[in-house]
Amino acid sequence: MEQQGDAQEYVREKAAMALTLLSINDTEFLNDLRTNPEAALWNYGFALSPREMELVRALIEETSDLSDEEIRDGLEEVERRAWPW
Repeated sequence: MEQQGDAQEYVREKAAMALTLLSINDTEFLNDLRTNPEAALWNYGFALSPREMELVRALIEETSDLSDEEIRDGLEEVERRAWPW
């Protein structure tokens, strides 16, 4: 994958991918994220900007009627598109 934008943007993209992988592979994290996103992210060492937290909350709200499995399936699809190998 070719780096685009500045270094901070690249780091934020890597952090987003780490959150995606963690959500796919760690059921406890996903449950915590859905119930208390700020605490879950902080406990796992992520510090998101206010705008990023807005996006996380919006995604949680939009997916509130989905099961954990459905969320993981959707995240796996996002991961496949971002990292096609």
